[in-house]
Amino acid sequence: MDGIQILIVDYGSQYTLVIGRTLRELGVRSIILPSEKAEIWLKENNPKSVILSGSNWSVYSENAPKLPASLDTSGAKYVVLGICYGMQLLAYTLGGNVDRPLGHREYGPAKVKLKTSHPLFIGVAKETEVWASHGDTVTKIPEGFESIAISEGIAGMTDKNNRVLGVQFHPEVTDTKEGKKILQNFINLAHCVKDWDPKDLIVEMEEEVKRIVGEKNKVVLGVSGGVDSTVLAGILAPALGERLVCLAIDTGGLREGEMEELKKNVTSAGVKKISIVDAKADFLENIGKTIDAEEKREKFREVYKKVFEAEILKHKAKFIAQGTLATDIIESGQVGESAMIKTHHNVGLGFEVDDLHPLRHLFKYEVRELGKTLGLPESVYNRAPFPGPGLYLRVVGTPVDAEKMALVREADAKVREILVRHNLDKQISQLIVAMLGINSVGVKGDERVYGHSLAVRAVQTVDFMTAKGYHFPPEVADEITSALIKHKDIVRVFFDMTPKPPATTEFE
Repeated sequence: MDGIQILIVDYGSQYTLVIGRTLRELGVRSIILPSEKAEIWLKENNPKSVILSGSNWSVYSENAPKLPASLDTSGAKYVVLGICYGMQLLAYTLGGNVDRPLGHREYGPAKVKLKTSHPLFIGVAKETEVWASHGDTVTKIPEGFESIAISEGIAGMTDKNNRVLGVQFHPEVTDTKEGKKILQNFINLAHCVKDWDPKDLIVEMEEEVKRIVGEKNKVVLGVSGGVDSTVLAGILAPALGERLVCLAIDTGGLREGEMEELKKNVTSAGVKKISIVDAKADFLENIGKTIDAEEKREKFREVYKKVFEAEILKHKAKFIAQGTLATDIIESGQVGESAMIKTHHNVGLGFEVDDLHPLRHLFKYEVRELGKTLGLPESVYNRAPFPGPGLYLRVVGTPVDAEKMALVREADAKVREILVRHNLDKQISQLIVAMLGINSVGVKGDERVYGHSLAVRAVQTVDFMTAKGYHFPPEVADEITSALIKHKDIVRVFFDMTPKPPATTEFE
């Protein structure tokens, strides 16, 4: 990671990696490190700027993370920007006050008024909509600082030289309407230059993997046919050749026609060796023992790991590789002090061989860009996400069995066909069709029936850290409902438009 211009100190915010994503979108590389590692890194490196992330901590909490001891808070060496907790930590450390006023807690959209003459806010509206998530707030700025933004309280501050700054809101998330402009202004303040593009990143990952793996060792790569694993296959195939073994597991949770699509997509990435393992019975038997969402994911992981271990032995591989993204790592609580949201099937499995995650710092839209740069078909790099456990996560609140899986698979295919026919599929980032564990009374053919309820959920998002629920046109919602209730065992259809947060994309 030579030549890094921006250090991001990670205090455990769910949005820390989103900062890095947005900076890369603006063309600038960064490195993300927890405070104790940032302390060591700063002793050996001289970045142009340092960003202090948000956090779920309060500056007054016992064991709350502190500023790195070697951080230059004078601004002489580099420009410093504190975001949310980062601003509070700067203010508190430099002699200001941080309190928890009952009347000033902001969670979600908020309006701020900016001092637009300040270089951080050039080209930004004087009053703009931002995304905030804080209970604590700065009530007194340090000596030598001034306020440059207000909401119900102080929302931004700067020292007299514009070298140490703080904002109470999150400019990195897409819900901050002009956040990208603010971060571009910060980049300009730090005199950073563009040094990131997809071609460079592909070459960097190829070289990293070749260096780690060596010239003779084999790598088993788990592939699902989705964007992440297919793009990773496209990156690793030319670097490893015959030493790359792509493992496709038929878990029983695949959608209609998905295995054939998987083989087609992986072949388009230049892969020469695909190993297909039919483990449907093992997955169904293990997962069918619980209806708890986290237990279900854990039981999926148990079988997933066993299949991988068998393939490692079969091919005498020394490494495995997986298309794990930054979002997966964040939600699994594997970044800094980040809280665990839900378990991911491909994170933290503890294999005896080394587990490679070359895409670990990237978000979905960035991986799509890599796929486009690699020359993969549009059907691959624009493919909607589908979770590793698949349809097992879409039988909710009721034991999973083969009959219910077949019903959900059929329903999913019908809804997808309707969306494609109405040319709505490209407007939707992810589609979920799930069976809810709620049976209810209905009438079919003048007879009482007691059958299943399905939920249809679609979301729109850029990075899957936040998402908006998609509102189907009324005529399309009616067509979906009509198509689904034709099944003899389906009585009701619900549409879920809840945003993320508070919901996650999937029900489980």
